[in-house]
Amino acid sequence: MDFVECVAFVGNAWAAVIARPAADARVAFGRRWSDQCPAFLKCISQLVTVYSPPTSKWQLGKPDVATTDAMLAALLTRAIDDICAGIASEAPALGVAIEQQPVICEYVFDLCTRVLQTRPDLLACMPPPSVGRVCELSVHALSVPNRLALRPTAYFLTELIRLSATPAKPSSSSSASELLQALWARHGATWLRTTLAAIGGTHPRSLLPNLSELLFAMVRNHPESVRLWMNEALAQPGFPSVHADDTAKRHFVQHILATRSMVRVKAVVSDFSIKCRNLQGTNYAS
Repeated sequence: MDFVECVAFVGNAWAAVIARPAADARVAFGRRWSDQCPAFLKCISQLVTVYSPPTSKWQLGKPDVATTDAMLAALLTRAIDDICAGIASEAPALGVAIEQQPVICEYVFDLCTRVLQTRPDLLACMPPPSVGRVCELSVHALSVPNRLALRPTAYFLTELIRLSATPAKPSSSSSASELLQALWARHGATWLRTTLAAIGGTHPRSLLPNLSELLFAMVRNHPESVRLWMNEALAQPGFPSVHADDTAKRHFVQHILATRSMVRVKAVVSDFSIKCRNLQGTNYAS
């Protein structure tokens, strides 16, 4: 089976599984998701991995690069759009739906991370509304205090942020680099604010290592914009916690921006989180 046949087979099988009947659509999507969708997302991930490199003995019947990217991007777009529509049907609010089915984010963002690591040009081939849905989903997933939802989302955003500050490789198009820079400019402040809110108390402390790594990626790759957005967010009274006064916020910003060590960042984040949760002098602060 060559590349075109593989893509057609996966696409047709996906359409048959994900197509929702008019009656009882919410139950049908949830059942099909848990039973079938993860396997299909893994298949798409494998197609991206096998057929994205310039040369490979496994690339049987592969067309030219532009056609390959267009076909993979179309398959990825269909999956993202259908899943986002299915998630939206599960609950009145997207965040509630993610909290009910956090494994959705695990597989979606595992696939998106693989795309960024293997062939970021695929994002530039996707329609802007579909890319926007991925970013919207990432914001909601980041705001859900669940490890299954947060960890893969944080990994995806860390890779996106890294690439947005990295010059395009000769093998990649400038459009992908420009898109990632635009995504950071448009959504970066929201990602940062959501991360700060999570550190301040909306998420359990067991998730602080993942949040610290994401914050470290933001600071290391975009220090100036992070400085501006962090100062703006923390200038708001009571954010991210009524227990953090202006002095604590100022010290937090200074130490985070001056730190170049992940170990140190995690320590600074932990100390600030303890103050935000009013846990100083307790066993939780040790």
